[in-house]
Amino acid sequence: MSAAPGSPIVQAIYAIAALNSVALAGVLWRHRDRPGARPLLGTVLGSGLWTVCGLALMRIDPGPLALAFLALLFLGVGGGTMALLVFTLEYTGREELIRPPILAALSIEPVLVVFTVIANPGNLFYALSDGTVVWGPAFWIHTAYSYAVLAVVTALIVEFLVRSRSLYRGQSAALLAGALAAWLGNAAYVFGSIEVDTTPIGFAAAGILYAVAILRYQLVDVLPIARDRVLDTVTDAVFVVDDEDRLIDANPVGQRLLACVDGSPIGTSVDSLLADRPALREEVRALTATRDPTERELAVGDDYYLVRTTPIEDGRDRHAGWLFVAREITDRKRREARLERQNERLAEFANIVSHDLRNPLTVAGGHLQLAREADDPDSHLDEVERSHERMETIIEDVLALAREGRDVTDAEPVDLATLADRAWASVDTGDATLAIDSSAPILADLDRLQRLLENLFRNSLEHGAERADGAGLEVAVGTLGDARDRAGAGFYVADDGVGIPSSQRGQVFKGGYTTDEDGTGFGLAIVAEIATAHDWTSAVAESDAGGARFEFRGVEPAGDATPADAEIESTQSPLRSDPSQP
Repeated sequence: MSAAPGSPIVQAIYAIAALNSVALAGVLWRHRDRPGARPLLGTVLGSGLWTVCGLALMRIDPGPLALAFLALLFLGVGGGTMALLVFTLEYTGREELIRPPILAALSIEPVLVVFTVIANPGNLFYALSDGTVVWGPAFWIHTAYSYAVLAVVTALIVEFLVRSRSLYRGQSAALLAGALAAWLGNAAYVFGSIEVDTTPIGFAAAGILYAVAILRYQLVDVLPIARDRVLDTVTDAVFVVDDEDRLIDANPVGQRLLACVDGSPIGTSVDSLLADRPALREEVRALTATRDPTERELAVGDDYYLVRTTPIEDGRDRHAGWLFVAREITDRKRREARLERQNERLAEFANIVSHDLRNPLTVAGGHLQLAREADDPDSHLDEVERSHERMETIIEDVLALAREGRDVTDAEPVDLATLADRAWASVDTGDATLAIDSSAPILADLDRLQRLLENLFRNSLEHGAERADGAGLEVAVGTLGDARDRAGAGFYVADDGVGIPSSQRGQVFKGGYTTDEDGTGFGLAIVAEIATAHDWTSAVAESDAGGARFEFRGVEPAGDATPADAEIESTQSPLRSDPSQP
């Protein structure tokens, strides 16, 4: 019971195909706990059994032993075909079809074939004619069934290849080529005039292609079980991470977020991707610390994201990785910050009404009572008038504080040097001088930026005018940082006066804080509110000359835009001193 014995070359090819099956089986056995590895291992073992039995049938004479090898050969055919279908269902995300009743139904045909081969009633499966096998109707039914299964497998892989992303196309193409190679090898023997079964040759080619899929594309490590959960059309960033913390997929939005990563991030560990951001890396680790869905707000630079993490399980409830969905919430966080600032201002205003306004009101009431009782009420009425004037000043400053705290929504290009000149001219500067070192325009609200500069100039003139050498005060305005780095870019206002003690620098921007008994303490608070409304950061330090230095960063440059005040003629103070001007 032997087909044509086959030439030494054919036998060598059979032997290579068998060794290839053994090698692939070893690789898959090491990965047997990975999704899809076991059914693929069944496919490889089935093809290996087929090849080994085919090689044995070339070398032995017809008889009971040959019959046993023939039965095992068809067991390998049926079992390998069934395992390939199971693997394909799992690979393409149809694990719900892999149920015991379906597996039992798929097992019926291979078992019946084995019994039919052994019993062969009425030469139903095969017949021998001069030492040549002539296949019977049962063989052709089996062949039609096997080809139908292979057609389903091929269709599923083709469909997945069409809809899959580039990450999986290499895998799918290798699997498709392997399935076609085995199919063509068998068809050449069954429907051709070749006397030697060439199916194992097709399986040898399929084994090589499967090896490519396993080793080159990490087939058993990265299965596309989350493919249907990753939607290219969503506006959120979506990332798929396997259970070894490797990024295996990202939708277009997620890929744009990873644009700063050199090379392809797919297949790279999360720790490597976030190596330069240890704080963010720890946040991501915390998200995957448990197998429960989790969400957390994360800061990435100046932006904020709400990240939801969902564990991914395959069709058999085995943990396979994580699905990250990141939604940008920067606008929401900024609105919350604005609301928080508004609440703080309301609390501050309530404190002003209850304390700062009550004091002069109490003083005025006391002097009014004394005026009624005194023979000469004028001296007391003068105090009442001064108290009313102070209340009016406080009310004006509080209203200004409320107005300047509104967010800037209509920023326009402003030339800082020109605006500093205008602000300086509107302040009584005495014999003080102004030095300006600024050329690039910035984006700001022109009126509010002028108010900021005016308040800073007045603060320098009122609190820092007394210099040790008795000379007039010099105030300087200049730019900070690199315009290409918005976080560090900005400007400063500094003087060479007596400065602000380090113990008081943390309080100068608070409303109502002042070291001048005649002051209201709102000048620098208004400065801070204007800066916050522009989304700038404010800081106070010591100038190079030992005076006060106020710095504002996060200022956006205006680029090549024409400043809004370019056509407004600058009104310069005759006492202005600018090293850049003759």
